[in-house]
Amino acid sequence: MTKVITYVVLIAAMVAFGFGVYRAAGLLRTDDTHVVKPSSTSAPSLPGTMYLAQDGAIYRLKDGQFKQITDSSGWTEPAVSPDGSQLVAVKRVDNYSDLYLLTSSGSVVRQLTHHYSSQVESNHWSFFPHFSPDGTQVFYSYDSKTPGTYEVDLAIFAISVDGGGVVQWTTPNQYTGGDTNPLPLKSGGLLYTKYSIDEKSQVHSQVWFQAGAGSDGVAVTQPADNCASPAVASDGTTIAMICRRDQLQSADVVIETLAADGTAGTPTILVHGELAAAPAFSPDGQTVAFLAPVASGGAFQLWTVPVSPSKNSSQAHPLTSNVGLDSSAAPVWAR
Repeated sequence: MTKVITYVVLIAAMVAFGFGVYRAAGLLRTDDTHVVKPSSTSAPSLPGTMYLAQDGAIYRLKDGQFKQITDSSGWTEPAVSPDGSQLVAVKRVDNYSDLYLLTSSGSVVRQLTHHYSSQVESNHWSFFPHFSPDGTQVFYSYDSKTPGTYEVDLAIFAISVDGGGVVQWTTPNQYTGGDTNPLPLKSGGLLYTKYSIDEKSQVHSQVWFQAGAGSDGVAVTQPADNCASPAVASDGTTIAMICRRDQLQSADVVIETLAADGTAGTPTILVHGELAAAPAFSPDGQTVAFLAPVASGGAFQLWTVPVSPSKNSSQAHPLTSNVGLDSSAAPVWAR
């Protein structure tokens, strides 16, 4: 009987988790047929190096050529260290996920988290890793659930890359799926996506700013805009995000300035009405990469759009057409 109760609780937890974060991810589902491995195709040459994920493997894009740098065993959501020498990535298994340090060529350096348990209800998940600006910590989302409860809301933590201490930064809204997409800033603050549920049981996502671990945060965007997945340019003040507003199958790629106290400037829409996800700035801050289907119902492809497009040039355009990239893994664009 105890086992039955445990599994009922676990199922309820999974439902609650899905109501928040996974609900948003579900809006990005498309038809994954007719896709190929990135390493079997090419793309226009871009400055620098880009890392992307597809079907459990991480790929490096350089000089227009894709190279698979990990095996296809659940790898996703790579992020690059400030000096470009290391990656941190998620390795996802059926009932849990962990963070690993990798070389820039995809070899494992160190396992940072250890979430496996022989009791399935005691497994944990880590997602959305990102290096701190000084490269000494990795920020990530973690389900700090208590065994025997059904509440599974991600909170943001920071862990030392040398295996040292772990610090909790955020406290999520209950029963929402929690806080995701942590982006530590050079100022010492943190940008991230926070989910909430209003009095009409509608889930909203907001870009949120927090000055320090455990401090009160401030909303950068409004609940009705349903913005998420922040990225920051090299200038430290220009941010990009995806804003869905009241749409279920389309979104805008938006940029705006961010003051040191989390106050946002006037937003500029770079891309309107696409099923867009996962923005990332180029190293010089002049271009935004993002993921979106090329055709309705198609798989996610790599796109770019200039931050200040010329009046005489086209704006967003796809760089791939048939690779089906992981829509939850933002492109990583390094020098």
